[in-house]
Parts: sequence; structure tokens; C-alpha cells
Amino acid sequence: MKMVSHHAGFIPGPVNVGVIRDEERIVLIDTGLDDQSAKRILKVVEEADCEIVGILNTHAHADHYGGNDRIRKLSKGLEFIYAPAIEDAIIRYPITEPVYLFGANPIAELKGKFLMGKPSPAEPLPSPSIPFGDLEIKVVSLPGHSINQVGYVCDNVFFCADTVFPSGIIEKYGLLYCFDVKAQLKTLRSLKNIPPYRMIVPSHARPRQNISLLIDENLSHMEEISEAILALLAVPKSAETLVAHLGEQKGIPLKSIWQYHLHLNTIKAYLAALLKDEVISVFVEKNTLVWVRK
Repeated sequence: MKMVSHHAGFIPGPVNVGVIRDEERIVLIDTGLDDQSAKRILKVVEEADCEIVGILNTHAHADHYGGNDRIRKLSKGLEFIYAPAIEDAIIRYPITEPVYLFGANPIAELKGKFLMGKPSPAEPLPSPSIPFGDLEIKVVSLPGHSINQVGYVCDNVFFCADTVFPSGIIEKYGLLYCFDVKAQLKTLRSLKNIPPYRMIVPSHARPRQNISLLIDENLSHMEEISEAILALLAVPKSAETLVAHLGEQKGIPLKSIWQYHLHLNTIKAYLAALLKDEVISVFVEKNTLVWVRK
């Protein structure tokens, strides 16, 4: 556990798990991917001679709530699990994510732990701020990456969830997952105007005092993807064809069925944004839904 202020810190890992500490009581921000993540968190908390009393999930992607169930079962003092509205329902019913990715009863390859964490009884956030002893944990709306993602601020430390990703992750995957492109762009631009914090803790990048460079890298990535899609739509294409052509163009390695569906849905998010901007059209041709640049 690394404390970056008197009351706020994080447990580093593939997902940085936020920690709000009031004496021996701890509220976690996210819980990692699975039972192994939960075990590691529980061990760190036990070594600090503390007790977990609450979980605040930022959004309902499995790598952020997958440890909820085990922590809930092994933490006798747990008082609450909160998540933003809609996201809380997905955490209660994890089948929702593979359903909206597949659009029907999902195939087995979409029901693995990367898309379906174990269900836990998350409740919607009760207010824009959550009292915790003498502390106040503020909720910050950060939609785009998911339907209703939020971040949390306490003791001048900002846990900004999956709003920004480092260049290494952008290069590795080639296409950052996004549910709503316009919302994500708005969120990224709004972060340029945030007040100074003692520390900002992204979920998948090292904590730092300033995330301006990360914001610019993520905005640049999104602009590059939009331009690439527009260029490819000089000739009408289906979303599935766009996945293949964009993958070839950008060298995007799709090694699994679940990764393919994440990319397909991200492409659809870009298409929805471009359609709203009235720079592309969509129609049915030869029993295929196709998109084309105006």
C-alpha cells in the first residue's frame, strides 16, 4: 500500500486499487480482476492492520469489480459496495456486458473473467459525496470509456479511473476501448481544466501530479482513429469490414473472440459519433448495414 497523502493511497497492480484510509478503516476504489486480485488486496490490508469497510467501483468493467465478491465474503466489517447508476446494475448482473457486446445470448468465449466478473450486490451511489469518518469522498462524473464511469476525490487525491491510458497500452492494443466517443472527448478535454491535486491516480498508469501529457496522447489517439475510419469510408464498408481493414492498417493484433468484440463495439462508437457530426451516412445495401463518408 502506497500512501500519497495522509488519508489516500493505492495498491499498485495491473489496476491501481485506490485506498481511502481513516485510522484502521479503509474504503477501496475498485478491486481488480478476480479472486487473485482480491487475495492480494486482502493481504496488503491485513498487513497494514486495517479493515475494509467499503468498496467504491468506478465502472462495471470486470478488471475493476472482479474482486468485489471475494472481498465481500471475507471482510466482516464491510458496510457498502457502491457504483455509479447503470454500472451498479451490470456489477449485480455481469451477463449484461457480454449481452450488449454480442447483441444476443452471448457465446461461451464472451463469458470469461475478462468480460464477466463475479456478481456482487452493488448499490447506486447515494449522493455526489460520501461521508467517511471526518472525510468526504467526492464523486466526479467521467463518462465515455464506459456508460457512466466516475472517479473519486479525497484528501486532494484524484482517482481518475480509465479516463487516460499510457502510450505503452495505446501501442500494445492499437485501439482504446470506448463506449461513447463524444462523451470520452468531452471528459478528456474537461480534465485539462481540473484544479491541481496532490496526486492523480489513473487505473492503468503510474500516479502523477499532472496528466496533461496523457490527456494529449489519448486525444491524439482518438483523432487518429477517427481520421483513419473516415479515410477507409471513402468506399462503403460494414463495421465488421472496418475492424479488419483498420486492424491491417494499424497493425492491431486481435488474438481472441472477446478482443474482436471489444474492437467492433469501439468502431461502432466512432461510427455513431461521426454520424452525429453528419460526416458519414449509413444505409442497408444487399442485406448489409454499410457506412460511407459523405
